[in-house]
Amino acid sequence: MAGKTDKTAVPSPITSKTAQRASFHDFTSDMVLHSPLWEFWYAADGALKVVSNACETCCGYEAEHFYRNPRFMEAIIVEEHLSLWNGVWCKLHNGEHYACAEFQIRLPDSKKRWMKFEANRAVDSQGCHCGIRAFCHDVTAHHNVVQQLTHFTWHDSLTKLPNRSKCLERIEQAIERATKCSRWNFSILYMDIDRFKNINDSLGHTAGDAILCKLADRLQAVTYGIDTVFRIGGDEFVLLCEDTTGHESVHRFIDTLIHSIKRPILWNNKQIHMSASFGIMHADPEVNTAERYLQNAHIALNHGRSNGTDGVAVYDSHIFSKALKLISMELDLHSALINEEFFLEYQPVVNTHNRSITGFEALVRWKNRQGAIISPGKFIPLAEETGLILELGEWVLREACATLAAWRNENPLFKNLKVNVNLSARQLSDLELTDTVSRILKETELPPQCLRLEVTETMLMENPDYADITLRRLRSLGVELCIDDFGTGYSSLMYLQQFPISTLKIDRSFVKDMEKNPANYEIVKAVIALAHALGLTVVAEGVEEEEQRIMLLEAGCDYSQGYLFSRPIAPVELPVVVHTMQHPEQQAWQTG
Repeated sequence: MAGKTDKTAVPSPITSKTAQRASFHDFTSDMVLHSPLWEFWYAADGALKVVSNACETCCGYEAEHFYRNPRFMEAIIVEEHLSLWNGVWCKLHNGEHYACAEFQIRLPDSKKRWMKFEANRAVDSQGCHCGIRAFCHDVTAHHNVVQQLTHFTWHDSLTKLPNRSKCLERIEQAIERATKCSRWNFSILYMDIDRFKNINDSLGHTAGDAILCKLADRLQAVTYGIDTVFRIGGDEFVLLCEDTTGHESVHRFIDTLIHSIKRPILWNNKQIHMSASFGIMHADPEVNTAERYLQNAHIALNHGRSNGTDGVAVYDSHIFSKALKLISMELDLHSALINEEFFLEYQPVVNTHNRSITGFEALVRWKNRQGAIISPGKFIPLAEETGLILELGEWVLREACATLAAWRNENPLFKNLKVNVNLSARQLSDLELTDTVSRILKETELPPQCLRLEVTETMLMENPDYADITLRRLRSLGVELCIDDFGTGYSSLMYLQQFPISTLKIDRSFVKDMEKNPANYEIVKAVIALAHALGLTVVAEGVEEEEQRIMLLEAGCDYSQGYLFSRPIAPVELPVVVHTMQHPEQQAWQTG
């Protein structure tokens, strides 16, 4: 190609300059006309002399247009690229031997095409400048590839939203503008879809991807092009709000977002209900990097998410301090399983009528290396969030089954007792849950009918169809199933009939003050009647007063659990407690 050499020598035996030019054009004219490339030859004075016929193939215009109008090339180049064309000629006129530029031209049908224009100064055998030889190459395909690669570099391939890299760039620009104008009026919103993993696990990643795309469309629609939406990864999005009138306007905007997200999404004729949590980082002159803004907004998000669904939190020093403690606890949580810092306590479940023990619930506890007891309310949500709940939940299940199996072998009073083990939402969505339970039962040699697995009402209703499949697989093993904390969520009577459950546990919030609050007692009686109508047994949690036990007995409640009968106790104490509670006439035993 001409562009690969700085000079194009044209041999000529004629010595006079006039004769040279004549010979030059005679030599080149026929060759250029029939060249398969779009080729130009210009005289030494810059006048266009020859254009190859291939120009019509490349640009859609016949060569005649260029002969009639020496500036026709300028006429078809898009306006914003004319400076590139002029730059090529400026270099050649200044004596440079080679110059090139890439620009767009307009075709007769108004479409645009990218061209690479390369020009070389031509000299004859005497070294005299005798013209310009140039080529035009169609590089549209190359530009399209580059454009696609650039788009992929800055955009998410699934939702087509700008990605994390673009987000950081835009935040840096916002920081620069705020610094120059001393107007710190932007906010970063870090958004995460609540319990999105359950959707992927239950409906599949195809459904999850489709839902993410619909959510992305909704977020863009709500912003009206004023704010910018980015997908950071997974189910996490960031919104950059600029030129805000105050923090109140940002919170009003979040209310709009929450309302939009809560609208059901239809997937395979099923309505998927979504919610989201938000972390907010308002502009702060003390924070000077985009990474810090994202990090702080994410810290606030985690704090807001800990308050439940639709959580919203604004970053401040208190949240940062709490985040450091959570990070420290998470690190400790990882090592706690290795160092065997977890242990179980067991709280008896008794017959409401005669107080005889029928089983017990396994409750996990954590005593860290410093000897401090960590509340389950603190470490269970963290384990759930980090995914450690799967490993911890399996340990709890194995330990509880092994403990009951051991006591069954040693003490005949344990033969008819059951152990209740709580399942987390993450465990319920684990595809290997049934295999895990089956394996543990075989390893510990505990009869399946001695195990009762507890799941919460909320967990079941997040995805009732998938939950039903999982529960039926578990039930096929021979284990019993129980709905825990009944009354705190929203469940359909249809699903209560559908699920293969045997027991309902009435939440302690209804039992508490039942003797002082008639409304609570009416709810308890209604739940008991409903459960019995469906063929289910009922356990009341949080029973602390004898009067409560009597009221539950009158309402027909089958079983009870609470401090009135026993606090959670260590495994070594179980034989004494079981012996005493298997013989109700021996009521001298009491717990502290």
